Amino acid sequence: MPKIAIISRDYSAYKNALHDLQLTGELDDVELIWANEHANGAPLSDIEYALANPNIMSEYIDECVNLTWLQSTWAGINALGNKPKRDYQLTGLKNVFGAQMREYVIAYLLYFQRHIPELISNQQQRQWQQYRIPTLQNQTMGIMGLGSIGKDVAIAAKAFGMRVYSLNAMSKPVEADRHFNLAQLYEFASKVDVIVNLLPHTNQTTGICDVTFFENMKAHAIFINAGRSNVINDDNDLVNALNNRRIRGAVIDVFKTEPLSTEHPFWDTPNLLMTNHTAATSQHELVFNVFKNNLRKKLQGLPLDSCINIEQGY
Repeated sequence: MPKIAIISRDYSAYKNALHDLQLTGELDDVELIWANEHANGAPLSDIEYALANPNIMSEYIDECVNLTWLQSTWAGINALGNKPKRDYQLTGLKNVFGAQMREYVIAYLLYFQRHIPELISNQQQRQWQQYRIPTLQNQTMGIMGLGSIGKDVAIAAKAFGMRVYSLNAMSKPVEADRHFNLAQLYEFASKVDVIVNLLPHTNQTTGICDVTFFENMKAHAIFINAGRSNVINDDNDLVNALNNRRIRGAVIDVFKTEPLSTEHPFWDTPNLLMTNHTAATSQHELVFNVFKNNLRKKLQGLPLDSCINIEQGY
């Protein structure tokens, strides 16, 4: 009987959901041996399957000598990629965060498109000013890392009449009207009106958004980073681009250090909005459905969904 551990701040909800399944007899051939928001004191060497926060699990993974499968509760798993243990199957959360991400991107894109910050400022100052506001139709959204999450964003962009260009290491997703690879990064930056970064954290993506990247963007372009913070070479590269009005605005959800220091220049940078790692948060009901379906397949010896290559990071 496989021994399962649940390590997440939502452990109570996951534990109750698993218990309900066991009461129905659907999954009565597994044993839950640990459920908590941490793994201090857990019988690590006994764990065979785990539903876990990857950041927390990374602290203990090398002691889980019998672990054969880990279902991540987050999209980002780079903390696990830095650990020696690799002899287990890792599954992620593809097709879970798309709805949240498309609403996030479109919300902030319209914020700038409809001149909302200027209108709010004018109202506060009792100033009447009318703006010529073009539509998103026929503008181009560039998605860096157009994968399972990005597909929902691409579909939403096209619903507004936008073109979609993708920047991927190798793949050419059908949702994109034009494809670029990492070697064409600066050309990609120069061709689009808004850039949405959803790339995973890898050696190849680290530091690619540098001074030259921002210099190649259009002056009216918006940069939205809801992927990983490692793509920005130096935060000051973005700060300077905004201070010098090289680009119009930026929306940043992920940061090199979280929570962000109160001394960080992002707090005072004009036309930079921070969303504190909330673009697409894990919802335990959706996460548990992924875990439940994969657990059934694991017990039946079937291939699992949303498998991640630990070496590649996605």
